[in-house]
Amino acid sequence: MRMLHLFDDARAAETLSDALYADGVETSVRPTRDDQYALWVVDETQMDAAKAMLARFQASPADPLFEERQRAARARRKAEEAKEKKSRHRVEKMRDQLAQADATPFVSYGIMAFSVGLYFLTEARPEIGLAMLPHGAGFTITEAILNGLTTKPWTFVTPVFVHGGLLHLIFNVLWIRDLGGVFERAHSSLRMFGATLLFGVGGVITELYWSQAPAVGLSGVVYGLLGYLYFRGKYDPSFPYQIPRTTMLWMMAWFALCFVPGFRSAPPEVIGP
Repeated sequence: MRMLHLFDDARAAETLSDALYADGVETSVRPTRDDQYALWVVDETQMDAAKAMLARFQASPADPLFEERQRAARARRKAEEAKEKKSRHRVEKMRDQLAQADATPFVSYGIMAFSVGLYFLTEARPEIGLAMLPHGAGFTITEAILNGLTTKPWTFVTPVFVHGGLLHLIFNVLWIRDLGGVFERAHSSLRMFGATLLFGVGGVITELYWSQAPAVGLSGVVYGLLGYLYFRGKYDPSFPYQIPRTTMLWMMAWFALCFVPGFRSAPPEVIGP
């Protein structure tokens, strides 16, 4: 750091400081013991540029250039303050997320336990699984949705936890442990509960329209969480988790397999006629 000039007027020192700052020259104005104001240049390699601006200022302090540079300096400082504020917010957010990293994902574990328990219950009592679906025999798709909404609205939620086979159950429960645990730690248990309802019910209704039969299982939740975490980690640098591209490709391949004729998420005795 080197001193550029001593000013008797603080306003003149600030004016030149702003002009230099607008041109990318970092300076500092400091009062002296003699009631003057010293203008210091932080980077000594910029002294030549600073001296050239000083000569122009001394020759014509009222030059409109300096008023223009002051406006540019204010705009630049405002932009830098906004950037710094955003950066502090990201740091604080990451600190909070890291603090939650060791938290127990109670909702995810609850979903896993409930799904496992319900699987063995419906294996012993298949009629219970059938009663948890939006419709049974003799319903058209429109009738199924209207009937479910008016008489059994809970059946748009309960199929999320019904599984049609042990492999189906294990696949979904393990992914809920991983993806649900990440989501819940990154956000909160309440948001995990909401995401489960959103993705799960959305999957049930979409499958009703798509295949004229209710979907069962946590697959809608799994793929909803997968998509969210993948794109959030890819496009948000502050997000502490990222889904590997290979995992995403593998899951998309499995998803495509679900459209192969004869490959079903649950057997007929669970889905119903």
